[in-house]
Amino acid sequence: MVAIQKLNDQSEQTIFGIVSNGQVWQFGKLKGNLYTREINNYTISDLERLYSAINYVFSQCELELETQQ
Repeated sequence: MVAIQKLNDQSEQTIFGIVSNGQVWQFGKLKGNLYTREINNYTISDLERLYSAINYVFSQCELELETQQ
């Protein structure tokens, strides 16, 4: 996330990140120097909850893009 922020000179834009090992999913965001990680872990055993979290991240990305235009 830091690399993307620096490569694109986007220090004021929020960068969202998702990591997974195939079983456990984690979510976070980086805005400026502030990194925030979702404290809950999501697993494929609860797909509805996982899909909701992914949908939330994508909706936040859309909002971020709309505010830049």
